[in-house]
Amino acid sequence: MLLAAGSAPVLDIDGTLLVQLALFLTLMAILNPLLFKPWLAVRERRAAAIDGALARAAELRERADALSADYSTKMTAIRDEALTMRSVERREVEATRQQTVADARVEAAAHLERERAKFATQSVEAREILLSRVDELAQQVANKILRRAS
Repeated sequence: MLLAAGSAPVLDIDGTLLVQLALFLTLMAILNPLLFKPWLAVRERRAAAIDGALARAAELRERADALSADYSTKMTAIRDEALTMRSVERREVEATRQQTVADARVEAAAHLERERAKFATQSVEAREILLSRVDELAQQVANKILRRAS
């Protein structure tokens, strides 16, 4: 027994202690399968579910990162291919345009040459006609001048 200075004992060890111990052990025997074990099992399942969800989330994040990297790689390749195609198409269009311009210039030069030749021929013919009629035209001009003078 513990005694305080001049007072009653603080803790009495008697038969009630054994009754309290028996009640505690009985309560533990009843509550352990009914309350503590189910509660611990639920906590364990919950922890396992959380760990599983975290692992699944990490796996999904890795997969998303891999898909994102794959997407970026493919988009870069597609952009490069599109730029190449545009460049090739632009060169083809430019070559076609230059060929069309060159063909038009050749055709214009040929047409101009034909017209010059035609003009030269017509001018030669006109000179020949005028030279053959010079005497006749000179006579007509002289007659008109003389008629006015008289």
